[in-house]
Amino acid sequence: MGSRRRMERPEVDARHRDDTGGVWIVTGWVLGFILYVGVVLAWIAGFTPAAPFVIIPLVLVVMIGAGNLIGGRSRRPSPQYNRPDPIPISALGSDGTVAAAGDALDAVDANDADTPTGGTGTER
Repeated sequence: MGSRRRMERPEVDARHRDDTGGVWIVTGWVLGFILYVGVVLAWIAGFTPAAPFVIIPLVLVVMIGAGNLIGGRSRRPSPQYNRPDPIPISALGSDGTVAAAGDALDAVDANDADTPTGGTGTER
């Protein structure tokens, strides 16, 4: 039998394969609008089962728009969660358990010696 050679695929530039320009988003909007216009025309022509497909999207758009007008975007900063400081390694016993409360506090105080004056040690 003849030798089988594997054909190599030609190199395709990656820029031509993605949809950076939002082609699919625009296509969806255009096709959706055309479909909506067709349903509206069917409703006008007397096809009454098309009424929910005409009215519900309009109501949704009005409700979302009203919600944006009333609430808008929140300008509050994101919440900062207060978490307890981790137990320093020096406070752990040789078997991995936490030492007595007084010993753990002494170990924490010893670790705070290298904290800059005025800081809590949590700033980075």
